[in-house]
Amino acid sequence: MKDLKDLQDLLNKAAEEIPEQALKIIEVEGLNFIQKNFQDEGFNDSTLNSWKERKTTDRQGRDLTRYRTNRHGKMGALTKFGQKEIGRAILTGHNTGGDKLRNSFRARREKLRVIFYTYKGYAAYHNEGTQDLPQRQFIGKSAYLEERIKDKLTKTLDLLLK
Repeated sequence: MKDLKDLQDLLNKAAEEIPEQALKIIEVEGLNFIQKNFQDEGFNDSTLNSWKERKTTDRQGRDLTRYRTNRHGKMGALTKFGQKEIGRAILTGHNTGGDKLRNSFRARREKLRVIFYTYKGYAAYHNEGTQDLPQRQFIGKSAYLEERIKDKLTKTLDLLLK
């Protein structure tokens, strides 16, 4: 009879802790998933769907990474104008710090759900794309994310039920 009581106590304890643990896992894994998408410059689903490259030419076909001037003679640093643009990370900028899209994501836990949000108004345009702007998805339903959450939940359950 005592073994049955111990089992019931263990299950009751797990039932209390599982919802909170699950929300923590979903929050952490979701934020890590968004950061991974920015790091990989693509959306991780069952495979990596890479983002389209940045445009380096204007409507007339001129190279945007080069400085154009009508002045003559030595220009020094002016000839290096666009070199920092070559190979620049997509949706990230020159440095990864600061008030950029990739650093603007937050998560909030409510009752039995986790809400991911950003204060950047243009995030939806990048995630969903527009007629002129290519889609560069960084958040959405993903088999990769679901697998990560499932693995973490399984490990947590194993620890709780020991």
